[in-house]
Amino acid sequence: MTTDNCRLCLEEAELQDSHLLPKALYRMIGRGSNRAHPDTVQLTYGSQRKSSEQARRPLLCRPCEQRLSTNGEEWMLGQCFRGQGRFRLRATLRQGCALSGADTEAYSGSEEQVARLAYFCLSVVWRASLCDWICRGERYEQIELGRYQNEIRRYLKGDTDVPGRIGVMVMLSGLDRPRLEMCLPLSYREDSYHCYRFHIPGLTFVATVGGRDSQMGDRISVLEPPHPILVSNLGDRKAQNEQMALLGRTPPLGFQAPLVEGTEKA
Repeated sequence: MTTDNCRLCLEEAELQDSHLLPKALYRMIGRGSNRAHPDTVQLTYGSQRKSSEQARRPLLCRPCEQRLSTNGEEWMLGQCFRGQGRFRLRATLRQGCALSGADTEAYSGSEEQVARLAYFCLSVVWRASLCDWICRGERYEQIELGRYQNEIRRYLKGDTDVPGRIGVMVMLSGLDRPRLEMCLPLSYREDSYHCYRFHIPGLTFVATVGGRDSQMGDRISVLEPPHPILVSNLGDRKAQNEQMALLGRTPPLGFQAPLVEGTEKA
């Protein structure tokens, strides 16, 4: 056990093995492909590796680990796609009325849905900014949040509300059978925003920070009225394109490969 300052509360404590993405996701995804041996397959450029190893580092004390779990992870694990047709969040949203006038199927999130989704998304992005993460011999470089790292930390700790100039887009899979897969956060620029995208079964999250004042009104964020939660194949498409690139199967320019539905072992 490592003793050091917790990266969330900043107090000296015995640090736990903190996961970048919840460890239960590894088991859920692995059981979808092989219930007897529920290990996950990690895709990297030019290789596929099946293992039980998970991305984790000693970062947080036990109370702070529990805080992240209680405020976001536990709820999210029950709401994401869990295989065998179980997708509670999407089913709940579709019991209501879709937002009128939207180009994409979208629903207004409840107060709890907005709070949990935003907390979970920002907790993952914040952890990804703390250090490099090693998993199965591959190094995933920490993402850069600049001054927003500490602002998000204070929000996660409960000291402040969500910092200004931060957005969270949530896209639920539109596939009949979403794929049981996940990817660690990656960063990119879009217009004047810094964007951080990651994927878990049935959901794609995009956190944005910064941006020019003139573009704030164009940002789609669950944090801003009407608190839209999208149901779209866009997240599935991005995840599939990233997988194809890792496998060296980038389609020719102008060609879009058909979206592949999920497959599960009974």
